[in-house]
Amino acid sequence: MKSDYVELLKEVGENEFLSRFSELQKQIDEFLIASQYITLSAEEENNVECNDRILYHVLLDYYADIQRLKEFHEIKHTKTDKNIAYLAYWILKRKPIQINNLMQEDRDIFINERFVCYIITYECLQQKKKKSVSMKLDEESAKKYDKYIDLLLYFLKYRECSAQMLELLIETFKMGIVFGEAL
Repeated sequence: MKSDYVELLKEVGENEFLSRFSELQKQIDEFLIASQYITLSAEEENNVECNDRILYHVLLDYYADIQRLKEFHEIKHTKTDKNIAYLAYWILKRKPIQINNLMQEDRDIFINERFVCYIITYECLQQKKKKSVSMKLDEESAKKYDKYIDLLLYFLKYRECSAQMLELLIETFKMGIVFGEAL
């Protein structure tokens, strides 16, 4: 491992790093189960897995970027949206979720992009959920949400994504929630 990363782990703290690693593994597992990429059945073979070594490097790169931002701006903490954006960027770049068997469908090709879409929408909606009791969508709103998800996936699959672009995307998603409430 690079000496820079050894210093980074000292700065971040081994417990924080390992905690975030476990949390991210859990999120990936939840996503894979919810999306039916894997099953909990012992009889069925799962075609997808998270490569822990790649995920480890996703987090190293993520923390390196966040530390550089903190040093450059002389701040102690970064905004949640920035954290999500930088993590999403490195997931898209490193692709820790791997297909380990024959692909069943074309959707399998873009599994990391689907996971990033899941992270972004989940985190934004969790922040919204904290502020309100109900998250139920009517039929028209559900169709608009599905259309947005399709557009987001298209963007993540075929457009050049920087961490800054992803941060802006997250902010606009949250603004859509705010303005949707105002109408």
